[in-house]
Amino acid sequence: MKVFKRLLLVVLLTFALVGCEYLYFNLTKETTTTQKNLAQLSEEDWQNIVEQVMDQVREELLNEYQQGLSDVENMIINVVRTYAESVVGVSNYKRQNNVSVVQSTGSGVIYKHIIDTSEYFVVTNEHVVDGADEIRIVLEDGRKITAELIGKDAQTDLAVLKFQLTDSLPTAKFGNSSELVRGQFAIAIGNPLGYDYYGSVTFGIVSGLARDISIDYDNDNVIDWVATLIQHDAAISPGNSGGGLFNIKGELIGINNMKIVESRVDDIGFAIPVNTVIYIIEQLETYGKVERPSLGITGIAVENVLYNNELIRAGLASGEIIPIPAGVTSGVYVSTIVKNGSAEGHLQPGDIIVKFNDIEINKFDDMRLQINNARIGDEVTLTIIRNNVQMTVTLTLKKRPE
Repeated sequence: MKVFKRLLLVVLLTFALVGCEYLYFNLTKETTTTQKNLAQLSEEDWQNIVEQVMDQVREELLNEYQQGLSDVENMIINVVRTYAESVVGVSNYKRQNNVSVVQSTGSGVIYKHIIDTSEYFVVTNEHVVDGADEIRIVLEDGRKITAELIGKDAQTDLAVLKFQLTDSLPTAKFGNSSELVRGQFAIAIGNPLGYDYYGSVTFGIVSGLARDISIDYDNDNVIDWVATLIQHDAAISPGNSGGGLFNIKGELIGINNMKIVESRVDDIGFAIPVNTVIYIIEQLETYGKVERPSLGITGIAVENVLYNNELIRAGLASGEIIPIPAGVTSGVYVSTIVKNGSAEGHLQPGDIIVKFNDIEINKFDDMRLQINNARIGDEVTLTIIRNNVQMTVTLTLKKRPE
């Protein structure tokens, strides 16, 4: 059977290379009708026939080659063949002297296609497009298409872009990052070090499911956000940022965004879990930003209250001493309650918050970090001290009042 197939492929290839002239010459002798039909074929028609035959030859050769590969190799190949084109290039341009100049390049993943309007939606990293005067999507054939920034979120390092194209491109299929297990295969697709290595594919495993990475996105030396990321060992480099991390079934399980770069470390990369990605892109498409909750209080760290009390007692500062229960040295003292905020009806001025969902609160930055990690609608339990008595209150986080 294999010998027959190879012989057939040789015949088809020969047929394509000679331009079908011999076949055409003989067929014209059959009937007048056939002669007329063939005579009507233009050079472009013949070229199309040749291209179709060559495509069939390539397909047969690839299929025969794949028969000698392992099941895992074939699954990886199928993922790449099906979804590699859903990963595109993203170029960040700055205008200098009225000329657009490329500042940086990265990757992005097409996740939605609106056929009626020929619109494609792309998710990438916020740091890939940050500060751009213009953003362009770059396709594998080199075409550059201006993209619109729908929204971005520095905290989660995600951004959504939109561009128009009549060509048909694949869209990534979302997986479920809550179903990941350590040791399962992971496939990274992106554009490391620019577009000379466009669409590079690397392969590894999921090394860790929930790695907490502290993020200071405004560079004020205060932790603003603890990102929970997927750790994997599929090789990624600068330019892979915003690219896709896929499972062996071809489902998108994460967006690559960082790696540890140290001489003593190899292949420790991280990706934003796809469940986080789905939530953020919904927010960005709807609002252009991420709506986050507020506790609805103003407050002061207890350690600062105690320090101010000492200054007042020493005559070095003016104001009233704020009573703090004996033995309490940390937490957040509630100064005021914001009207229509999350805390209204649950907290009172003078309360001291010492825990947020069992997480100890020592200072106001601890409280801010917990709020930044929460979502609107989350139910949280606060441990507080009120009138020298420790108790818990449960409330639902609301959007920050306008």
